Amino acid sequence: MVFEMIGKISLGKQTEKFKPYSEHTYDSGWVKRKIMFNAICGDNRHLLTVDAGSFADENKGFVYTFSKGSVDDNGNKVKGESLKIPFKDRLTSPKLAEVAEFKKFVFDLEKPNRRYKLEKAAEKVKEGTSLTDEELKELGVENESEINDALEKSNKKRHEFISEWDFAEFIKKVIDSGKYADKKFYIKGNADYSYSDNKKQVYESYIPQRIYLADDDAEEYSTATIKVVFNKDSLDEMSVEEKGKYYVNGYMFEYDHNRKGNIPVPVTITIPVAPDDADEKAKKRVEAIKHKFMVDDDTYKEIGVEVNMLNGAQKVEITDDMLTDEQKEDLDCGLITLDDIRADLGGSVYGDRVQEYQFKKIARGYTKGRVDSIYTDDDMVIKPLETELPEGTEDLFDDDSDEL
Repeated sequence: MVFEMIGKISLGKQTEKFKPYSEHTYDSGWVKRKIMFNAICGDNRHLLTVDAGSFADENKGFVYTFSKGSVDDNGNKVKGESLKIPFKDRLTSPKLAEVAEFKKFVFDLEKPNRRYKLEKAAEKVKEGTSLTDEELKELGVENESEINDALEKSNKKRHEFISEWDFAEFIKKVIDSGKYADKKFYIKGNADYSYSDNKKQVYESYIPQRIYLADDDAEEYSTATIKVVFNKDSLDEMSVEEKGKYYVNGYMFEYDHNRKGNIPVPVTITIPVAPDDADEKAKKRVEAIKHKFMVDDDTYKEIGVEVNMLNGAQKVEITDDMLTDEQKEDLDCGLITLDDIRADLGGSVYGDRVQEYQFKKIARGYTKGRVDSIYTDDDMVIKPLETELPEGTEDLFDDDSDEL
């Protein structure tokens, strides 16, 4: 599962049970570092986690990563290979240039597109082409002689790490500085899943990998792309009258590090019903979505979908049942308007707190529709983990994060 979001970031309030940033040293000398921070995306708040570990003695241990792919003399693509870099050299090793982009953790504090524009401007100046006053103003420089210096400073605002250890520390540094409290960031990452044999429950964590400064006026959102496996029992049509939405109860197959393999992760996707006054196109859309999750036989199907990640009280339209009898009468008489009521309520009306994945659209790769899967009922059962976990590994997520 891959997620993308734009929003503001902050650390939650520390309590006796919840510590947004922590380091714990074990008797073996292993140190666990963990940061949990909020991404506030409009009406939704998500808890993001970066979990890392190293030995207290930096001369011990390695960072295991992967190299970039290449092309051989015959023009054939060559896959990258495993890289082993001493932990003490993780920030200075010449091998850093070999690390594949997808294995890096990036935090970029430059304004969107400014570095690219500086690079193009530097090329124009080198070729002898003059820049206009408007171009110089847009780049934030007074004359052409400042371009290269500005580009050098811009490059230094991009921070790349090959270890979560340094990534977690830098995230905390940025948040603690207070300089970016009102800034928006584009965040991309993956969800991580672990199954607790003791609690018979799958735990989900959102792990950021890339964090970029976003435009001040960027629209805030949070979406995820997932592959859903479902069968004839997945579509719930019984709750539509009460809840105003259909539910699809399926599975995602995600990697569990403790088991060194994929596990079936239960996932529910909601499909909101079109309002009574919606046009025919909106109603037809809901029926088309619902039809994609209807199965007539005993097989499991698979489809990729993009969902809105909802976690918070959502803005809702004002309905009659929210109004007092006096307000209804005043509306009928034209003494007040719905805009007047909204203004009295602070401009927006919020419903109950919602935590769900809401269907948005079909994901790329599935425009031809759902596909048959190889899964059976037996694959939907998680096998017990019989081996003991090593020191420094927890049977995870006993932390109560509801206090954020």
